[in-house]
Amino acid sequence: MSTDPSLTVLKAFRILDLFRTHRQIGVSQCAELLGMTKASAHRLLVSLNAAGAVERTDGGQYRLSIWMFEIGTQVPLLRALTEQAQVPMERLVAETGLQAHLAVRDGTELIYLLKISHADGRVRSRPGTRNPLYATGLGKILLAGAPESVVEQVIAQGLRPLTRYTRTSPALLRAELADVRRTGFAYDREERQIGVSCIATGLHDRAGRVIAAISVPSDSEHRALEQSRLQTALRTAAQAIEARLDRRAFSVP
Repeated sequence: MSTDPSLTVLKAFRILDLFRTHRQIGVSQCAELLGMTKASAHRLLVSLNAAGAVERTDGGQYRLSIWMFEIGTQVPLLRALTEQAQVPMERLVAETGLQAHLAVRDGTELIYLLKISHADGRVRSRPGTRNPLYATGLGKILLAGAPESVVEQVIAQGLRPLTRYTRTSPALLRAELADVRRTGFAYDREERQIGVSCIATGLHDRAGRVIAAISVPSDSEHRALEQSRLQTALRTAAQAIEARLDRRAFSVP
């Protein structure tokens, strides 16, 4: 019996999706995670390797290839945002002495597109990683600008506590999102990572819709560091990025 080519493609993409959370993966682990036979997992990984999507390590595992990175950089939204945000965010880092992050929303999660830092910090993030919308400054900006159906979906999925400071009350989250819409700023007060706080603001298209968010995270002992100055620096950076973008090219999911 012949295999449906469309099913084979779907299985291959399921394997690629594993690399969201695994830097490397072996045949046995792949088979176990996806509930397929080792033979099927091996056949698909070999095919992905032949196609250039993954590469085999000396230890016999597989990892994403540089070709996948090159393909990913051609995504229009990602490429335009990262290219146009680079210089304003570098200025933001130089002015504040802190890290700067750029993220967009994908469904009920955020994806980091760019991280700029002149020194190592305590904030655990890198481009391509994901975080929940409800427990980060970036996420709250993106969630506040999303359709109400997205807010409902986030709440329905459960507001799981990531630290003892994470807001897990739907009512409190809704109240905070209303404040975000009013002020244009959102905060993470050790809600995702103990010892780390941040302030975030949004990037908007010509219709005023939020298309992305930028943030300045810092150790919590610095959370009171001239908050108004950080707000001004963030707003200036956001306006500079928006001015550099051809905002007509963006659509909000």
